[in-house]
Amino acid sequence: MPSAAKMLRVSFVQCRGTPYEVGRAQADVFAVTRKGKAFLRKKVQLPSWFKIRNEERAFRTYAPDLWEEIGGVAERLNIPMEQAVLCFGNDGLRMPTGGCSAIMSGGVYGRNYDFWPRGYEARFALVQVRGSYASIGGSHQLTGRLDGMNEHGLTIGLHLVKVLPRFPGLTSTLLVRRVLDSCATTAEAIDLLRRLPHAMKYNYSLLDAGGVAAVVEAGAGAVVVRRGDWLACTNHFQSPQLRRLNRRPAHSIGRLPPLENWAARELTAEQTFKALNFSASPAFHNYGNAQTLHTIITEPPKRRLLIGIGGDAAALEEDMMDVDFKLWVAGEDLPIKHLNGQLGLGLPSSRRPRARPPLKVQPRP
Repeated sequence: MPSAAKMLRVSFVQCRGTPYEVGRAQADVFAVTRKGKAFLRKKVQLPSWFKIRNEERAFRTYAPDLWEEIGGVAERLNIPMEQAVLCFGNDGLRMPTGGCSAIMSGGVYGRNYDFWPRGYEARFALVQVRGSYASIGGSHQLTGRLDGMNEHGLTIGLHLVKVLPRFPGLTSTLLVRRVLDSCATTAEAIDLLRRLPHAMKYNYSLLDAGGVAAVVEAGAGAVVVRRGDWLACTNHFQSPQLRRLNRRPAHSIGRLPPLENWAARELTAEQTFKALNFSASPAFHNYGNAQTLHTIITEPPKRRLLIGIGGDAAALEEDMMDVDFKLWVAGEDLPIKHLNGQLGLGLPSSRRPRARPPLKVQPRP
């Protein structure tokens, strides 16, 4: 018998200032959460391979502002810099390993992020860091990003292909953060992803405000770019050059045809959200321990972002958020701190709530 849905609560953290100040602000929020309290109680032993000088050299070379941000995290959590770098930098915690789906078509970007609920940070970060582009996106290890859109409308999401073997380089979540911080267009993002060292094999789906879409298929020493008027992306390499590097991606291949169909039809933002977030959708992930944890839809020219947590987010009042990111960049904070959603959906369709209009985030009077 299907089990009832469980609720997932995702927080929205909003920070502005220098990299150091943003790190302190993120640490303040993290410290009072259940995961944060557990982290502060736990004794962390540095692994033998960890060398703080090597880590600092890499950050100074490829992401100097993030080094300063981690410094703010360390100071506010009252932990050694070594521990902060290990756990909130490039190597410490397990990287995202779920399945993810994305389509880019007609000026609309749509994406499902799928992973285990226990490994999900359950927070979106809105940051306006001095010297970098402002951005909004799914947070990982405080400093990393699973996906997001920046003030220029550039949108990016990561899609795991293969974790092992792992090579020296930057993790996927830091690569996404670097793109959001420093790139205004898809062309700039491609150039940056070609130049940065990749530790693991991932796809990166991209769409900018000019409607330019791309999928960057990347691993250590290998970067191939797929372009097109519309594109779909899951968790395997499609380019002939890199196909041999795939693991066995049966579920990834199975999700691709419906995504390509929707992309070819150039759905609206609302239609794309419904197609991806509907719990009976072929792109919705809900088997084993992995589930679709959030759905984001962006319209880069409008700097608009739709966010839903779990599945069927448009079916419950205040379960889908409609963000005008231009307002936030101009200084208007979001008036909410949390967004709820449903996980483990198993109710018959006749018992699901009726669809209602999404929550509109408007400027406060």
